[in-house]
Amino acid sequence: MLEYRIRKAENNLAQSPVMFLIHGYGSNSEDLFSFAPHLPKSHTIIALQAPLLLVHGSYAWYQLYPKEDGSLEAKLNEAQDALDLIIKNIELLVNKYNLNSLDLSVLGFSQGAMLSWALGYSKPNKVRRIIALSGLIHESIDTSKSPEFVAYAAHGINDIVISVEMARKSVLPLSKKYNEIEYYEFNDGHNVSNENFSKMLAWLEKTNL
Repeated sequence: MLEYRIRKAENNLAQSPVMFLIHGYGSNSEDLFSFAPHLPKSHTIIALQAPLLLVHGSYAWYQLYPKEDGSLEAKLNEAQDALDLIIKNIELLVNKYNLNSLDLSVLGFSQGAMLSWALGYSKPNKVRRIIALSGLIHESIDTSKSPEFVAYAAHGINDIVISVEMARKSVLPLSKKYNEIEYYEFNDGHNVSNENFSKMLAWLEKTNL
């Protein structure tokens, strides 16, 4: 099982809703777990830590390889293995803590956002909500069917790690086509501003069951 941080829900339900946090390349579980005090207390919050150690305190879900033009690329089989590992751990933790598998949310940043989109589209009955921050939907993901989840996506217009053009190409068209997907841009870089975070929290409250 992957390493993780957990904050248990404060409610009287037999099975609490759950939100899984999936960090980005070069980060760790502590990063997004810093959001936990602000996330719905009705939810159990679990921050997963990626298995690939880069340097001390820095982890990745799959490796990125430099190309001749200076950009980075991933190997699809390694990304798929990472997705399978996340799905396996979600299932293990839902069973371990007796969580509500019908009210499962995923919040991902950067590489974690890409994996969140992949999870939502590849396992349409697994996830109810997706929060995708500073990420994109990889071209290998089949988005031809209407989503069976609701999503909040946000991107910084000054992002130099994953350019906003990548989000405008992959996420924005879907948000225009489907009401289930909301997409916003902020005057940010590769980060989550207070404005973005506040809008995300309002969306979570609006979409809570």
